Amino acid sequence: MTEYQAPRIQDNLYDAINGKWQQEAEIKPDRNSAGASTDLVLEIEKNLINDLKEALADVKDEPTDNFQKAALIFEKAKDFKRRDEEGIKPLLPRLEKLLAVKNLAELNDQIVDFALEGYSLPLEFGVMPDMDDATRHQVMFMSPGIILPDVTTYDDEEQSKPLLAVYQKMITELLSFTPLSTSQQEQFVKDTMAFDRLIVPFHLSNEEMAEIKNLDHPMPASELVLKVKELNLASILQTVFPVEPETVNVFDLNFVDNFSKVFNEETFSLWQHWAYVNELCAHSGILSQELRVIGSQYSMEISGQQELAPAERHAYNIANSVFDEPIGIHYGKKYFGPKAKADVTEMVKNLIRVYKKQIQSNSWLSESTKKMAVKKLDTMTIKMGYPDQAIPLYDLFTVKRSSSLCETLDDFSLISLKYSFARLDKPVDRTEWGMPAQMVNAQYDDSLNDITFPAAILQSPFYSVDASISANLGGAGATIGHEISHAFDNNGALFDELGNKKDWWQPEDYENFEKYTELMIKQFDGIPYAGGKINGKLVVSENIADNAGINAALQVLHESGDEDLAEFFKNYALSWRTKVRPELAKMLLSVDVHAPAELRTNIPVPNFPEWYEAFDVKPTDKMYRKPEDRLIIW
Repeated sequence: MTEYQAPRIQDNLYDAINGKWQQEAEIKPDRNSAGASTDLVLEIEKNLINDLKEALADVKDEPTDNFQKAALIFEKAKDFKRRDEEGIKPLLPRLEKLLAVKNLAELNDQIVDFALEGYSLPLEFGVMPDMDDATRHQVMFMSPGIILPDVTTYDDEEQSKPLLAVYQKMITELLSFTPLSTSQQEQFVKDTMAFDRLIVPFHLSNEEMAEIKNLDHPMPASELVLKVKELNLASILQTVFPVEPETVNVFDLNFVDNFSKVFNEETFSLWQHWAYVNELCAHSGILSQELRVIGSQYSMEISGQQELAPAERHAYNIANSVFDEPIGIHYGKKYFGPKAKADVTEMVKNLIRVYKKQIQSNSWLSESTKKMAVKKLDTMTIKMGYPDQAIPLYDLFTVKRSSSLCETLDDFSLISLKYSFARLDKPVDRTEWGMPAQMVNAQYDDSLNDITFPAAILQSPFYSVDASISANLGGAGATIGHEISHAFDNNGALFDELGNKKDWWQPEDYENFEKYTELMIKQFDGIPYAGGKINGKLVVSENIADNAGINAALQVLHESGDEDLAEFFKNYALSWRTKVRPELAKMLLSVDVHAPAELRTNIPVPNFPEWYEAFDVKPTDKMYRKPEDRLIIW
């Protein structure tokens, strides 16, 4: 390997800070990425695996403590001796129930059972906060998932053909473990692929789903019942929920308008065989090692991952997938210090205060819109570290040592579904967290107008009690500012201070905002990356938030009286240190609302005058942007 020659920082900030690491870093065979966030994840996993193993010493056959329940699931998941002995047997009752249904009429007679037991139906549904009244819940409906990462992938034969071939090979091998005859297995494969293609023309693209306004189609429940008359939706609405909803929300209107083309008496067997295959795919990772290996082929092809996670990490991932909140509370209490919580909470308050000042001095907003924006900031709730207690769901679930892993997780899914459906007639609980404490991430929730910073992300390089204020603002500060800014991105701007989808803008102000949004789209759109091009519309909400987050963090830094702009930008670049497998990088171009890390570093930074001051950036430097092309929205 030739010695890495770092570029000048004025020409490529990301590579100047991360390039040598990028060249030398190796992605572990059982991972699809490496970097700052991945390093934190590895450390967190190691600590929590040890904690779960320690907890097992005190675990009874039916523990009542939720962390001990998680530990028992962890133990079941790593018991491959039992899993291999059982093979596909734990799943057979679900598969047999599916095949026992002989026609559409029989399915509709049993539709409530199939809905409550989580089978793949031709119309998916769930309970979520009402977009138009965030104090209450609503039932939302959507089309089922599709095989390829995006509907646009089907049109790209060079990309779709090999992916579909891998998927077809995978399900063919999974079906060979079932009691089906060889000819039946072949038919199930054909029918699965055929039913998927029936869904695709009416399924939303990822670009469409990235805009919340495309997902809001409230209608009378009676109207939806008529639109999907082939399915006994009336029984679901009358029986599954504590009260029968009068209105519902439909995410993809085009799908329900064309529902009869997808699901009818003639396509019933296609649906049935597709649902059977979905059961196999969904459960393969919790059955035998052989089934786990086979069932991972497609996801590994997409991500480029070379090996499956070793047994202990696999077991941790399973326990964490169902008991993430109790595990997170354990993590927060044990590993998140009070000083870090106090420091970062103060940083959040400073960023919100600065954000208010920026809105009040904004040159293109009217006073009435400014007033509403400030009200939204004043109302915003901060969730820092970890929640005080887990939601009641986990107390409802009993983990029995005698049950198989598959039975245990299916039981949890059933209880979880019922718990979710039962929320319909209850007010939205604004104290609930959308992320567990051990997740290296952060979020803004439009419907709650709150920002969540799990304990896991409040570590180096994002934040350190020993780092300078410049470094911490370049890492955690920009991240916090980013999440605050989602309240005013192209999606968040549609919601008021209470989380209701409501027009609170003066028309001229919103027109100005849309013009700025278009300029942000243009800054990224079409940039070549990983054998494809950036879709500026897909990533615009995150890019607006990045831009505003940097600006807010810089303003707090100016007020600190101890600013080091160079250190700020260097740590900003360091926090984005990421290396992903080429296969994953290409796939993310069509599915991820976030731009690649390198571009999230190098594209927004030249918008700010502080960048030019920090490194004396000249017009001849590659990361120079003409003043008239610089963009600061908030």
